[in-house]
Amino acid sequence: MPIPRRDILTAAFGATLLGPSKAFAIPHQEKAPSETGSQGAESQETESLETETQETEPQETEPKVEAGWKRVAAQDLGIEGRGWSDVEGVFERLPARAKDTVREPVWHLSKETSGLLVSFESDATEMRFDAEVTSEYLEMYHMPATGVSGLDLYAREGDGPWRWAAASIPQESPYVISVVGLRPGRRQYRLYLPLYNGVRRLGVSVPEAATLEAIAPRKAKPIVYYGTSIAQGACASRPGMAFVNILGRRLDVPMINLGFSGNGRLELEVAELIAELDARVFVLDCLPNLGPDQVAERTVPVVELLRSKWPDTPIVMVEDRTNPNAPFLPVREQFHKDNHSAFRKCYEDLLEAGVGGLTYVPDAPFLGEDGEATVDGSHPTDLGMVRYADALEPVLRRLL
Repeated sequence: MPIPRRDILTAAFGATLLGPSKAFAIPHQEKAPSETGSQGAESQETESLETETQETEPQETEPKVEAGWKRVAAQDLGIEGRGWSDVEGVFERLPARAKDTVREPVWHLSKETSGLLVSFESDATEMRFDAEVTSEYLEMYHMPATGVSGLDLYAREGDGPWRWAAASIPQESPYVISVVGLRPGRRQYRLYLPLYNGVRRLGVSVPEAATLEAIAPRKAKPIVYYGTSIAQGACASRPGMAFVNILGRRLDVPMINLGFSGNGRLELEVAELIAELDARVFVLDCLPNLGPDQVAERTVPVVELLRSKWPDTPIVMVEDRTNPNAPFLPVREQFHKDNHSAFRKCYEDLLEAGVGGLTYVPDAPFLGEDGEATVDGSHPTDLGMVRYADALEPVLRRLL
């Protein structure tokens, strides 16, 4: 059955969504395979452009394992990045019961696997990864299939740094990627799942003579990141380059990514779920999907809810990034200023009310000063993702 979703990404500069940016408005286009695999753009007017995405039909059987090879299903290796175990499907981000409490777009977006990963150790010199994703639309106009629907493999030896090893370039689903010619030796691997597609099945295969051992999901308290399409990963070229995943590697802590594209709106229904999690840090980064009035209305209740359940857990309040073309668009520039002012006033009101453990992060600017770090004026490129991580890493490191 088609899953109804709001396709915001394709009209990132459309007059309907970004009224203040009409100088750069383009007509909304009819959906096409490259644009409707998911939703996305940061929007303040958030109730428009309804559309559908088409789910693929599930394959009837598991993939055949070639003679001389062995395969382990990803769920048997362990899925890290989930905050709940009572999920409807093993590759989903919210518990099954959330279907009855959160808005439908949030529920559907929770089935996209941003932030989920699988870790294992192996001495194989060749590996294969087979994946079946849930949406037939593998890419979007401004985000490639490598990021929307692809797998991304990192490796490290001993206690060394994580380094990129391989990425998939999906052209259909199911797909298989092969990694060949690996230097002999035992090392750890981390496989990041797609940012803007769901996963129906995933397996890791190595030659029978090679070792393949699970690294269980870490039990350390995670950083829980509640955000928008930028936090979900738009528009990283591959999953490992999403800034939440970058932070996870740099800080060496588990991350729970609750970025919901176009739908990170500081909603109490979502906050109540987040409050179930025993986090090391809570991060609230929802301003891109809110206007000043919504910021003023929703921020304090969400923070107070988290603080009532977790009196000592740090809460980080992150301002919106400023669109790099805002200096040319006075209405847009003023909008950012008003949004930031409303958020800061909430922070100051919370402090005055005696709510402690809050960290306020102003726009650094997160995207830099040169205007070169976005795809569309809103969503970061890989450069923008690195800059986001650079800005947030020292803030979070001090709280760990």
